[in-house]
Amino acid sequence: MNIRAASRCFLALGVVAFVVLSGRVASATLPIDMEVAMESGVPVTAPQEWAKLLGKLDLNRVRLRSIRADDQPTLEARESVTGQRIKIVAILTRRNELLLPKRRFKAHNLSALKTYLEQLAAEGTEVDAERGRFDLTEKQFSAVYADLSKTIDFSTKDLTAAEVLRRLEEKIALPVSRSTAADSRLRGSPLGIELRDMAIGTALAMALRHEGLALRPEKPRGKPLQLRVLLYDPSFETWPVGWKSETSIRLLAPKMFESLTIEIANYTLTEALDALTPRLGVPLLFDRWMLNKLEIDPDKIEVKIPRGKTYLKRAVDRILGQARLAGEIRVDEQGHAFYWVTQFGKNSPRAEN
Repeated sequence: MNIRAASRCFLALGVVAFVVLSGRVASATLPIDMEVAMESGVPVTAPQEWAKLLGKLDLNRVRLRSIRADDQPTLEARESVTGQRIKIVAILTRRNELLLPKRRFKAHNLSALKTYLEQLAAEGTEVDAERGRFDLTEKQFSAVYADLSKTIDFSTKDLTAAEVLRRLEEKIALPVSRSTAADSRLRGSPLGIELRDMAIGTALAMALRHEGLALRPEKPRGKPLQLRVLLYDPSFETWPVGWKSETSIRLLAPKMFESLTIEIANYTLTEALDALTPRLGVPLLFDRWMLNKLEIDPDKIEVKIPRGKTYLKRAVDRILGQARLAGEIRVDEQGHAFYWVTQFGKNSPRAEN
């Protein structure tokens, strides 16, 4: 029975329930079964109109019936031998609106309904889940965070960003994509920084930043979660170089708050930091991309501190300030602390939770 004939049968005989098939079950592209429960008092032409409209959407199966007392708009994902299938119960109201969970459509919104159903087929029942960072659901973000929390177990000091990325792709589950423009940036010089024992997410963000690149997790429609390497753009949300910890920085890096008598004279910033860093208790890492952008060379900037008693962090902050730089204690995805040195601003925002 085709849709038009079924609709005429419904109207003529007053049948309270009937099944509408798309007529294209064999070639249906969306693994969705929809059951439409009609409120009493729907416009007399509504069943025929909606049967015709829904028949255009390549759904696997559509059924129109009268409403039951316990009917509510619902979505349910079911596993079958051919993959995941979605069952929808929708309500057709007396105002001639189709109600789905968190959504409502009128007959003239067919294109919006089609788009929504395609998203539903691609993403499952999470299509309506609340989204946060990177437009990911909480479940998706947690999966990315867990994958990027693995530890780097090799030395990076003599490797380029491209070599670090290639080796880390073997350790993480998420696929990595990159543009031609990003690939050309990856042919740079060795990083010169040691990221062994750091979590992959923070380390990879840092290595890519070295070449003016960034890392962004994404969930393209119809595709699995992935990581994308792209040219750095401050207007684009990307994976950060470390996070702000809820733990007090005095607990994260207690040695930086030890009091000592110090005097620095006739030293470059590099020489002074080389002398102080072993006492910090946490790694000190430069934002080399920002230093190059600002033409700040720690090997050529002289710093000084008159003799006096202070604590180590204050001394480090003072000499960094003389080079127009500032530092911030951050943690990687495993909660390990490090001291990130940059010039804060739109191109180098402070850490976020």
